[in-house]
Amino acid sequence: MIASNKLPGLLIALGIAVGAWLVVRLVGMLPPPVGSLPLSMMLVAILAGLVLAGPANRRPAWKPGLDLARGPVLKIAVALIGLRLSLADLGQLGAQALPLVLIVVLVGLGVTLLLARLAGAAPRLGILLAAGTSICGASAIAATAPGLKARSDEICYAIACIALIGLTATVLYPWALNHLFDTPEQIGFVMGVAIHDTAQVTAAAALHEQAWNSEGTLVAATVAKLMRNAGMLILIPGLVWAYSRRHEAGSAKVSLPLFIVAFIVLSGVRSGVDALLGPDHALWNQLLVAVAQVSMFAFAMAMAALATTVQPSELKAHGWKPAVAAVTSAAVMFGVAVWWV
Repeated sequence: MIASNKLPGLLIALGIAVGAWLVVRLVGMLPPPVGSLPLSMMLVAILAGLVLAGPANRRPAWKPGLDLARGPVLKIAVALIGLRLSLADLGQLGAQALPLVLIVVLVGLGVTLLLARLAGAAPRLGILLAAGTSICGASAIAATAPGLKARSDEICYAIACIALIGLTATVLYPWALNHLFDTPEQIGFVMGVAIHDTAQVTAAAALHEQAWNSEGTLVAATVAKLMRNAGMLILIPGLVWAYSRRHEAGSAKVSLPLFIVAFIVLSGVRSGVDALLGPDHALWNQLLVAVAQVSMFAFAMAMAALATTVQPSELKAHGWKPAVAAVTSAAVMFGVAVWWV
C-alpha cells in the first residue's frame, strides 16, 4: 500500500510519464521531418519536470510522492534492467568497462578537487563536488555529507550543480555520442562513466535507444554506472578520512546499495530461465518486453521527479566559480572517456 501523502506527487510523476509517452507517439504519427525527429519520453519527461520545478517547490504536498519516484521507483527501474542480460553478459561487459571506470573516476576525483580548490571553494564543498562528479551524483553527495558534517547550503549547492550538469548531459550526450561512435556499447560505456546520477545515465541511454532504435546502450551504460557506484564503498570513506586528518568530522559508513544486489540477482534469474526454457521461449520473451516497458515508465517518472528538484537559485550561495570547476571537471571526464573508448 502506498501512503496517502505520497499519492499527489506520485500521480504527478506518473502523469508526466504518460504524457511524455503520448507526446512521443503523437509526434511519431506526424509526417517528416517532424515525425522523424529523434524524440524520447525521457527527454519530454525531463523538460516537463523542469517546467514544474517552481510549482513543485511551492507545494510541499507533492514532495513525498516525488521523493518516492526519484528514490525507490528509480531503484526498482534500475534493478529490472538486470533481466535484460545474463550473468555471462554482465561479466563480459563488466570486464570491458572496468579499466574505463577506474581511469575516469580517478581523473574526475583529482581534477574536481584541484579545480574546486583553485576556485576558492571551502574544503567540504570541494569534496562534495568531487564525490558527486566522479562517483555517483546526488547519492554520493548525500552519503559523504554526514561524515563531513557539511552544512545544508553546501549540500544544496553541490546537488544543484550536479543536477544541472547531469540533466544537460542527459539531453546533449546521446546526440553527440551517436556521431562519435558506431556501437551502442561504446556509447553506453561513455554515458555510464561521464554522466553523474544513475537516473541521468539510464535516461540518456534510454533516450539513445528510443531515438535511434539502438539496442544495447542501456545495458552497457547501466553496467558501467553500477560499477562506478560500487566505488562509493572505498572512495567516500577515503575522502572523509582525508578531510578528518585536518578537520574534526564524523564517520562515513557506506553499504552496498540493495538495488545493485537486485540487479545482479535478476541477471541470475535471466540466466536461469534462459537455460531452463531457452532464450527463444515466446511467453518468457513477452514477459521481458512487458518488464522493459514498466522500467521505461519508471525511469520517466524518476527523471521528471528529479528535474523538479533543480532550483538555479541555490547556485547563488557560494558564487559561480565552484560551479564552473564542476562543469570543467565533467567536461574533462567526458573527454577522457571518449578518448579511452
